[in-house]
Amino acid sequence: MSSACSIPIYYDLPDSEPPIGAPALAGDQDAEIAVVGGGLAGLAVALSLVERGVRPVVLEAAQVGDGASGRNGGFLQLGWAADDERVEAALGADAAVLFDAAKDAVALVKARVARHAIRTAVTPGIVEASLFADADELRRRADLLSRRHGVAFAHLDRARLGEWYRTSVYRGGVLDPCSVHLDPLALTRGYARAVLAGGGRLFEHSPVHALVPEPGGIRLVTANGRLRARQVVLATSVYGRDPDGRAARALLPVMTYALVTAPLGRRLEEAIRAPYAVFDDRFAMGYWRPLPDGRLLWGGKIGLSDAPRGLEAAMLADLHWVFPQLRDVAAERVWSGRMGFTRHRMPLAMPMDPGLWLATGFCGHGLGTTTAVGELLATALLEGDRRIDLLARFGRPWAGGVLGPLGAQLLYGWLELRDHVRLRRLASTAN
Repeated sequence: MSSACSIPIYYDLPDSEPPIGAPALAGDQDAEIAVVGGGLAGLAVALSLVERGVRPVVLEAAQVGDGASGRNGGFLQLGWAADDERVEAALGADAAVLFDAAKDAVALVKARVARHAIRTAVTPGIVEASLFADADELRRRADLLSRRHGVAFAHLDRARLGEWYRTSVYRGGVLDPCSVHLDPLALTRGYARAVLAGGGRLFEHSPVHALVPEPGGIRLVTANGRLRARQVVLATSVYGRDPDGRAARALLPVMTYALVTAPLGRRLEEAIRAPYAVFDDRFAMGYWRPLPDGRLLWGGKIGLSDAPRGLEAAMLADLHWVFPQLRDVAAERVWSGRMGFTRHRMPLAMPMDPGLWLATGFCGHGLGTTTAVGELLATALLEGDRRIDLLARFGRPWAGGVLGPLGAQLLYGWLELRDHVRLRRLASTAN
């Protein structure tokens, strides 16, 4: 088994997107717009600019896709990380603007995969499988989601879900037919290649050490070069150093964990008879999906350590609990991904200073919402579109500094214990 975080390329699909291999920034250069961060957030902004005729420069501290953008489970979903109800409570009728932006982003990602021949399978359908809700609750949820997002979400009763997934733990679910699952590392690298093909520039191994305001722009300083830009979009997260510092104050680094099995062949059909990706309704949700080569990706849990003791055993125990018929299946690789969480669970997408914009904090829900923010930022920069102001309304609340992780760990532990107690009660009632 590879240690957590040691290898970002975890899918190992032979026909996936290879690394970019871009050079480091050297000397003095100029750009109209610079983007700091070569993850999905920065590349989505850059690609939205390229598609509008602008040629941005992207500076990446390591390699494209090394962080959470290339390590996540590959769920491209409607909506934002915050509950829909929280978005509506904050924005009222204006929440529909953000719901539409997120829905349009899912369609745009699919279109870009086809347009730029990005080498990833795009498989429709994501199921929310419930461990707690009864049929009436799930039916109401499907109806509400359908009205809110303009998509026909389907209620799945226990019998229907049991036909697809041979497990007794789920009480029912909701199918989102619009969302998809795919290879996130391939998508991230595909976005980078599309930016380059459109005339943008990309420099890897170019961490930005300082942002220096100058008349008419900002100078970005790296170890071997400097770049002067009229506008700068800061799209870093919780990997490496934040060159501005203010964004980091609002971000809490949170880990989630995943594994892949060896190819299971026909054994996969013993447990899984539908092509959809699945997540459950625990606080530290479990999520999983079959990969195109017959392996099973399994993820879940939340923590503050890259590689907590007993991680592999805990992940496998969860897999074996859901699918006892796979109890002898082992992990081929285990890893972690570090996400930037905000207190309100909405992205930080707003102007910071004249010429400086922020795009970060996607809270583990960034495969689609990075593209949504990319579109909102590009139209704000180039067309004066003010829809981005809706995200700015959520503000940039402090994440707690050095005490933030401790408070989060206590909260996560309590919520996980609550879920455990609820499951015990449901099991005792069923018996």
